[in-house]
Amino acid sequence: MRAIFSTQSKSFLFKEWKYIRRKILPLSIGLAIFGFLTVILLLALPYLADFLESLLPEVTPEMSIQSFMDSTNSIVSIIAVILCADAIAGEREQNTLVLIQTKPISPVTVILTKLAVRYLLVFISTIVGAIAVFFGTWAFIGLPDIVSFIISLVVYAFTLFAYLGIGMLISTIARSQISAGVISAVIILLITLISAFLLFEKFQPYNIFMMSVNLTTMEFTPTNIAVVCIVLFGLGSVFVTASVLAYYSEKEPTRKKV
Repeated sequence: MRAIFSTQSKSFLFKEWKYIRRKILPLSIGLAIFGFLTVILLLALPYLADFLESLLPEVTPEMSIQSFMDSTNSIVSIIAVILCADAIAGEREQNTLVLIQTKPISPVTVILTKLAVRYLLVFISTIVGAIAVFFGTWAFIGLPDIVSFIISLVVYAFTLFAYLGIGMLISTIARSQISAGVISAVIILLITLISAFLLFEKFQPYNIFMMSVNLTTMEFTPTNIAVVCIVLFGLGSVFVTASVLAYYSEKEPTRKKV
């Protein structure tokens, strides 16, 4: 515990936060615009083609929220894991990982610090986008169910933790930032595609990576929601633990020749 709150650890945390905080504003603005356009596009779809009008005879607030959560679950989560690519693999590629490893900072502190700042970056930006969607939906379609929306965001918070855990593990194992980003994006895309195919009602309570999307239009018991959150947190914790072990098991650091 002392290692986590040491002077060196605090300095490392400040450095990571200083690096990542510059990205919060542009990503927040981007997701706010993206969220608002989600509402506008949903309203415009019935006018683009006759068959779309028959598929969407009435656009409801729930459909708007679900559309945003679906896009967030697929697109933003990919962005999140790509951000993890430079966490360890980027340091290794830039030959700065050796400097971190020679400082009195525990592997747990390194992994958790890099994970935390990236988690805050994505989640804060997602909340900004969600606020834009909420008020855009309220203005153009109707008042959404705020309780359901908040629960969806809470479940997404656990989903994001699992995604970032995957990204951190791959970044710790990969030898370069590009390979870490590509592998992470492919894995998250596969998870999203598999989850999207599990549309049958009997699979919905167990479709953990799509729970945050389905909550706005389907009913789940509090037990289902709690179990999914626990499973997602457990998965994320397993990936983070594996990242720590992989980082800890690296050989004695030596500088690369340039």
